[in-house]
Amino acid sequence: MLPDLSEISRLRRSLGLTQAQLAALAGVSQSAIAKIERSQMIPSYELAKKLLETLQRQLEKVEPEVVASKVRTRVVYSVTPEATLQEAAEVMRGRGFSQLPVIKDGRNVGNLTEGTIARLILEGKSLKDLAQIRASQVMEAPLPTVDEDAPVSIIAALLQRYPAVLVVRGGEIAGIVAKSDLMKLL
Repeated sequence: MLPDLSEISRLRRSLGLTQAQLAALAGVSQSAIAKIERSQMIPSYELAKKLLETLQRQLEKVEPEVVASKVRTRVVYSVTPEATLQEAAEVMRGRGFSQLPVIKDGRNVGNLTEGTIARLILEGKSLKDLAQIRASQVMEAPLPTVDEDAPVSIIAALLQRYPAVLVVRGGEIAGIVAKSDLMKLL
């Protein structure tokens, strides 16, 4: 099945390429591109694929990959290891978060998730019990960190395993990226 041939003209124009420039890049004649764009010729699958791949390579040169600094949320809400689960739950509920980094002296030392708190409740812990449990007693491993120049493709891979990724600049926490932050790319 042939790809949508109207994409050839649309992409070529969005890149600011002439038919002759695209022809030179793809190694085909300018007249073939003109005929395809005017629907006077139906190209072979191989030719259509070659043109679209050429345009895609040019698009990648123009649009470099988005980096962490462009999608991060700058304000990082967190709790200390000494915070109670009740305090952590209030922050999570009030902000609509499903996880909360545990930070001590500017260092990422752990992570609390709504799953951890829910598990404790399901195990029979009362609200009074939760008011006494400290984050340090039940926190999970720290969230992974990436430099602010890390490509979003790396963050997306990490988000398949972790609930969020912390973004650092010069060794300092400069933001956080959760799955919902990837919607900024749309």
